[in-house]
Amino acid sequence: MAIFAFIGMAPAPATAQRTERMLEIPSRPLAQALSDFASQTGLQMLYDAPLAAGRQSSAVSGMMSPRSGLALLLQGTGLSARFTSAGAVVIYASTASTVTLNPLTAVAAPVIGRDRSDPVFVAYADAVRRRIVDHVRTRDELTDVGYRVSIRVWVSADGTPNRAEILSSSGDPERDDRFLERAMTTALPVPPAHLPQPLRIEFSVRPRG
Repeated sequence: MAIFAFIGMAPAPATAQRTERMLEIPSRPLAQALSDFASQTGLQMLYDAPLAAGRQSSAVSGMMSPRSGLALLLQGTGLSARFTSAGAVVIYASTASTVTLNPLTAVAAPVIGRDRSDPVFVAYADAVRRRIVDHVRTRDELTDVGYRVSIRVWVSADGTPNRAEILSSSGDPERDDRFLERAMTTALPVPPAHLPQPLRIEFSVRPRG
């Protein structure tokens, strides 16, 4: 079952992101609030569905731009939004430049085939990155020392990883093999149609302290 959330119809013009309008969205479960926001602004909302689970939005009321309204809506959720030139919005976990899930960190933006701009593909790659992080960090032998490793992953139409390769070694071939095994057994969301592959993702591990 897909867990990748896509809310909205045709992309709105980029100018719609800055045009003020009346927004009325009470505090409510975040997934519902994002759906209301999409309906009131015409913007597509793209995010990994588990990001919204258990989160409550802040109330939004008044005349404002979609950018300002969404910033208010996401206050206190730990999430941020990136507006794209295509009139879509990607919701992601707020960090400076990395996605940190102590002690494992996924660093830098994933590279999706040759397409680094489509918001649907970028949001999906972020979801894959978080899933692999969660799966790897359950193994003590993969989080007991510090290292960096880069991998390349191909995903089948049902979300099953069907191939994974090491791009940049951790420095330990056995650790590389164990990391790939975890990546290959990670349950991933069903990918969007025509996803450029492979996905290339770099990870950094800090030893438990």
